[in-house]
This record gives sequence, structure tokens and C-alpha cells, in this order.
Amino acid sequence: MATVQPFTPRTLDNLKEGALTDPITPGLTIDAAGGVKTWRYKRKVQGTAFVFKKVLGTFPKVNIADARTAARAFNVMVEAGIDPRADAKAQAAAGMTVADAHALYMAYVRSGERKVLKAGTIKEKVEIYTRDMAALHSKPIHTVTDDDLWEIVETKGETATTRANRLAAEMKVFFSWCASRRGKKAGVGLADDPSRTLSGSYYAQKHRTRFLSGNELSLFLQALALEGGIYRRALGLLLLTAARRNEVLEGKMSEFEDGLWSIPGARTKNSLTHRVPLAAWGRALIAGINSEWLVASTRLDNGPMTAGWPKVIERIRLKMEELGGCDVEHFTPHDLRRTFRSNTTRLKIPLEVAEACLNHKKRGLIEIYDGYDMLDEKRDAFAAWEAKLIEVATKAGVADKLGMPSPQGA
Repeated sequence: MATVQPFTPRTLDNLKEGALTDPITPGLTIDAAGGVKTWRYKRKVQGTAFVFKKVLGTFPKVNIADARTAARAFNVMVEAGIDPRADAKAQAAAGMTVADAHALYMAYVRSGERKVLKAGTIKEKVEIYTRDMAALHSKPIHTVTDDDLWEIVETKGETATTRANRLAAEMKVFFSWCASRRGKKAGVGLADDPSRTLSGSYYAQKHRTRFLSGNELSLFLQALALEGGIYRRALGLLLLTAARRNEVLEGKMSEFEDGLWSIPGARTKNSLTHRVPLAAWGRALIAGINSEWLVASTRLDNGPMTAGWPKVIERIRLKMEELGGCDVEHFTPHDLRRTFRSNTTRLKIPLEVAEACLNHKKRGLIEIYDGYDMLDEKRDAFAAWEAKLIEVATKAGVADKLGMPSPQGA
């Protein structure tokens, strides 16, 4: 039950959980949940059994005076026996904006009510909303059309088709939630979903097939040997373990024990713990780290170094061209992962073991009944891959600089 208390900015700033009823405006309350403070109106229409309910937005975007003004407009109608839903102008005047609705949506997402999302996924949702949907923020959500959404998607598609697809997919999820039962319960109640025609695969996507050739692998190791220790460690582990970019860059030293790296499900793409056995070079790369983080930031007091890596990769690519006297096509951290996969057949690593090394999710009945994670087989596979890298680096004369053991000790 809502508490009756004088409304002041300080009172509402201090409201963390629960609800307050405005003592001077019948029907007006504000409730706080999950960090969002929502204005709500609720009164029975005079002469009927119908109780009119309306979300008036969120505080402080909608201040006390504006919330009272909207509530008083509804009071005039309900006290006269008029259902405010029939008054289109009142609906528009007190209508919820996209920004208001998105705040409620993100509160629902963070609550984990239906599914607990990874921090990175939530961060991406916020980034897409902030970066790409700014034109919609102040627009009343009930006035948004599919043309409005397509204009945003197509504008993004002129320069970045992959991001345009992600934007379309995210807007589809958001607006469909607003029009869903859950959205209605949260106070949005969008009558018509404008995102129905959007598609997250509107723009054709080309699957990357880039990996480092044998010559490029040698040049990469030579260029890596010229880098500072933290860059050698991060990129060396990306190549050696075939882990995903953020799995390495956001790794913690607490995940390592006796040469076994256990990447928790909270940080993996398939939400399953991935155990990566390290051989001699892998152990050498993580030796002597005096930090909580595997790749500690040089700017933050306590945090991982997650920014600036495209520049590092480009610096290494240019050095590879200089060393080899040849053109080297652009590559990404994920292409290092693909380089491992492209060598598994040559190293006689069975398909199912190679897939386990990449932590690819099992399919169908195999996923249900086969829980074996092939730790021993992965240990042999990663050891074979490390031996191959040591062989290449030794021939290039950079094995010592990279801190690799001799081929006999690998």
C-alpha cells in the first residue's frame, strides 16, 4: 500500500523502494522498483465500475508539477464520468515517451524475471539505445510507426549493415515487449507494435573466412615478439587458446589453477564453463602476473584492458607487412581463433575435439545426453597446437623472445 507523504524533490530522490501517494492530487502515486521511479494514476470513473489506470512517465524526467498537471486533467474527466481512454488529446498530452518505456524495459531486463542476461548483453542494449535510437527518445511511444523505425535502420545500414541488423533486432525485441502482456503490466501497454515488419537479417551478411596462412602465422609471431609484455600475453593467449576476445581480455587470475583455465559460464557465449588446459608456453604467458586481471588496464586502478585493441592489431599487421615485404590483409582477434580451427585437421585433431576446444555448443540429443567435456582430449589438442606454434617461432628465430620453451620441452 502506498504511503501518504508530502511530495518534494528531496522526498522522491530518497525514495528507493515502495510507493508514495500524493496528498494533494487524488489518484496520483509514484513507485520505486529496480532503480526506476514511475508515476502512476489510478481512479474509478464516476458512475461506473471501471477503474482507469495510466502510467505518466518516470521521475525526474517527468517532474512533480508535470505529473500533477496530467493527473488533474484525468481527475476532471473521471469525476465527470468520462473515461479518459476516449479522449485522444489527453492520451497524447500524458503519453509515455520512448525514453520512459525504455527505462521500464531495462528495469525488467535487469530484474532477470524471464532470463538472466550477461552484463555484456545488457551493456550492448544500452549502447544501441543511446547511440542509434536517439531520434526516438522524446517521441510519444504510441505515435511511433514502422516508417520511423525503418528510417533509423536504413540510415545505419548506409554505413554499417551488420550493426543495422543488430539495431533492427534490438528494436524488435524492445517494441514487441512494450506491446506484450509483460509490457502492459509494467505500464506501457502499447496497442500496436510498430516493429512487426523489422528483420534482424534484412541486410545480407558475409561470413568471415579469414585466418592466418602459414607464412602470416610466422610473421605474426615475429611481430608479436616486438610488442610489450601485456600485448604478447593477450594476443599470444588469443592465438594459443582460441578463446573469444572478451574471454581473454576480461579474464581474472582467479580462473587459473595448476595450469587449467576455467572460464565461467557467466563469461562464455553458450553460458557453459569452458576448461582450457595450458601447456608450457601458456603457463609461461600467465606467470608472474601481480594483478587481479589477466590483462590489467594501464589506465584504470583496478580493471581489465578492453579498449585500444584494434590499434594494436593494426600496428602488428603493418609490422608483418614490413617484415615480410608483402601485403597482409586486415584481421581481427576472432580470426586468430579461426586460425586454430583451420589447423586442427592438419594436426589430426578430431572434429568433436576441435569443437570442444572452441567451446561450441553441442546440438540435439548429444547436448542432452553427453555431458563429457573432453578435458584430456582438449589437453592433447592444445599441446599439439602449442608445439606447432613453437616450431614456427623457432624457425623464425623468435621463440626465445616470446618466452617459449624449446621444442623438446614443449
